[in-house]
Parts: sequence; C-alpha cells; structure tokens
Amino acid sequence: MSTRETDSTSTTQNASTEPILRTENVRKEFGNLVAVDGVSLEFYDDEIVGIIGPNGAGKTTYTNLISGALSLTDGTIVFDGDDISDLRKYKRVRRGLVRSFQIPQIYDELTVFENVQSSVLSRKQENNRLFSLTHRDTASIEETERLLEMFNLESHADEHTEHLPHGVRKILDVAMSFALRPKLMVLDEPTSGVGSREKNAVMETITDAAVERNIGLIFIEHDMELIRSYSDRIVALHEGRVLDDDDPAAVMNSEAVNQFILEGGV
Repeated sequence: MSTRETDSTSTTQNASTEPILRTENVRKEFGNLVAVDGVSLEFYDDEIVGIIGPNGAGKTTYTNLISGALSLTDGTIVFDGDDISDLRKYKRVRRGLVRSFQIPQIYDELTVFENVQSSVLSRKQENNRLFSLTHRDTASIEETERLLEMFNLESHADEHTEHLPHGVRKILDVAMSFALRPKLMVLDEPTSGVGSREKNAVMETITDAAVERNIGLIFIEHDMELIRSYSDRIVALHEGRVLDDDDPAAVMNSEAVNQFILEGGV
C-alpha cells in the first residue's frame, strides 16, 4: 500500500499563503436541530484533508454547505478570495469548487470514454452538442484520453458503465469531476461500497491525480486507516463543532478524539 508523506513544513507554508476555502462560523439549523454549529476552518489547494466524526457529527451537512447543496443558516463561506455564501451550487462548480458524487451524472448508456468526454464538453458549455460531438471533437477527445490515462481507465474506455466494478465506477466519477477542472474537490465517502481490496487502489488513484493537478481535496471517510494514510491534515467533528484540527498523528492521539470518536466508532 502506498501512503502519503505529510510535509512537516505545510503548516508554515499555509501560514504565509491564502486559503483556497475558508468557512467562518458557519451554522446550519433544521428546525430545533443544530447540525453544524459555528465551524470555522481553512483549506488550501496543496493539501488533502480528511474529515472524521461519528454519525450525526455534521460531516455531510458541512460539506453540503460548502458545495451549495444546502443554504447557510448563518456564517460566511469564502472561496478563492470571494464570498460565495449565497452562490448557487452550479456557479460554485464553475468557479472550481466541485463535489464529486454530486456532479456530474454517470450515464449508464454511454461508455467510460463518452462519460468523461461529456464532462469535458459540459465544462465548455457544449453539452447540448454532446451526442453529435462524441468521438469527433478533437480537443475534447485529447483531453478525455489524458484523463483516462491519469485515472488508469484506458482499459475500460469502451465499456458501458453499467458493467463496471463498483471501485472503477467510483474512480470514473472522480475523473468526470476532474474534467470540470476544479481547484478544490469535496468527496463524501469515496470508498463507500468498495471492497476492502479495492479501497487503497481507489484512494491512491484519486490522491495521485490530485497531487499531479495541484487540486485540494476534502474527503469524508469512516475507514481510519485510509484517513491516516492519505490525509495531510484531519478535521474531527463532534456534535456539529470542530473537536480537533491537526496532522494525522496528533489527531489520532488526541484524548478527546479517542473518547468521542474512535472509541465509539465513526
């Protein structure tokens, strides 16, 4: 298994650069339930951040607020220097904030190649010409081929997606999201439903591509070994609040994290 080596200087580097994403006291209420309670965090375009927490901790709600799938009750979200708190999710995608497994849609009637090409054309706002351009638009063909190579999907290029193994389908979804040229990508349980033997291959493929393209990643994951192996930094949430935010070793050894998250399972 390949693991990421956390750069011990990353905290110093981040202190001198602007975050690609900043959330300031973000809050989400559902009636009397407070799902996210004043979360302030910063994320950078050169790091991979794992988010952990027990069920009901606010992980998915928080990432839904980031992506625009949910509206804020209070707080501010700043992306690439601009306040996007009220921006609709498709406009956030256009700016480079992409949540995988949300956008784009995988078309089972198309091949792997055609699905990736559809995302390339979608980014160019040519999706109305998708079916007439498929396999004929030279620029999108070349970009699609590069993405297939990056995500090790060349051998599946001509397969229809309905026949793909679940792990390959997960990788395809991320490849399609990369076609949108994100600056930051949010992944909600990227290995969910994937067999234990495939999990590391899925994560390694995704993180290698992110490093190659200098794309920041935020991912929610329940598998602590994957979190430990592939995160530069870990954010621990509990009851809608930040319990800890530090490098993997520090978070995993935190007394509070062990008490409220690891001992109870995530």
